[in-house]
Amino acid sequence: MLDYTDFILLFLLGSIGAFLSGFLGVGGGIVYIPILDYFLSKLGLSNDNLVKAILANSLFTIIFSGSVSSYKQYKLGNFYPKEILYTAATGAVTAVLMTLLIKSGTWYNKSVFNYVFATMLLVIAVRMFLLSNPSHTEEKQVKPTSYYITGFFAGIITAMSGLGGGVIMTPTFTDVFKINIKKASAISNGVIPLFAIAVGVLNLSTPATQQVSSWQVGFIVFPVVIPMILSTFLFAPLGVMAAQKANQKVIRMVFATFVS
Repeated sequence: MLDYTDFILLFLLGSIGAFLSGFLGVGGGIVYIPILDYFLSKLGLSNDNLVKAILANSLFTIIFSGSVSSYKQYKLGNFYPKEILYTAATGAVTAVLMTLLIKSGTWYNKSVFNYVFATMLLVIAVRMFLLSNPSHTEEKQVKPTSYYITGFFAGIITAMSGLGGGVIMTPTFTDVFKINIKKASAISNGVIPLFAIAVGVLNLSTPATQQVSSWQVGFIVFPVVIPMILSTFLFAPLGVMAAQKANQKVIRMVFATFVS
């Protein structure tokens, strides 16, 4: 069982993920995953049940961190609905399909999850550290097909990693499409909650194979996620405002550091 100090820790650690959600446009999953790993293990979840619960609870929390961040971007006039919808159109579908595949058996266990999670973050960190930081003062036109393709793969990564897809979308938008990183983060922030909502509905409606709390619906364990969700309303907007004031090089280095 969790005690009051656990709830305080969940709020404080979740606030870091919430800030990064707004600052980097990654949803906060980089921080939420290890937090959930620890606290869900403490409640007694293990192996493939633990992986399913980590993914479900991370993405459920990301619904709120991503939505709050995206709303703040909208209020600041940094919102791109067409690009968001193009990317989410395919990604929401692949995220749901991959989630169904993961839930269909025990093949996606803790060891496989750890390798996928670590390998993906390592590749992204190397790219972010080594690539130059162009200003992209003149953006090239990006076709809707490019957003569809990015969303397709980001949805798969979302379901397999619980990261929200921002760790794929933001580098792709900046390094492949040559979009300014602030605009890239804004698009990513808008797409992430749409992915998470699609998967969240599925997770809430799917009976869990292991019940660890009386306040659990499907794979969502509310005593764990509520403190982190509360932190998003305070700290995600702060992350967005900090990103607006930071230069591209600083954002890229912070991104790479936390991914590492």
